[in-house]
Amino acid sequence: MKITIISLGKLKENYFKAAQQDYLRRIEKFVNIEIVECERILNLDRFDFVAVLDERGKQMSSLEFAEFIRKLEIEGKKVCFIIGGWSGLEENIRKRADKIISLSKFTFPYQLARMILLEQIYRAFTIIRGIDYHK
Repeated sequence: MKITIISLGKLKENYFKAAQQDYLRRIEKFVNIEIVECERILNLDRFDFVAVLDERGKQMSSLEFAEFIRKLEIEGKKVCFIIGGWSGLEENIRKRADKIISLSKFTFPYQLARMILLEQIYRAFTIIRGIDYHK
């Protein structure tokens, strides 16, 4: 399994950069993960599964998200999570998605959405591996 997070916004604040590095370090113990910051999404064909973060998507508990990640891991999928920038995402990106996920009924800035997604990915792997972090 490989996870790529595509973010249509860049982290500028040092505290977000530090938190991101910490979560990447933790997650890399379980799976290959990368973050791509870009202004426009060009090619999603290299991914087996595309998940878009959108407030209109399906909300999941941490246990449900862990089960979702577990299934993708078993299948050895190349997974892409897409986080929109300040203006959101184009409709064609939403239409391309295999799954649309909502982190909350709240709307978060893309920087915070990225941290929440990273934390939930880490939490999912601790649940899958039976590590006590998630309790």
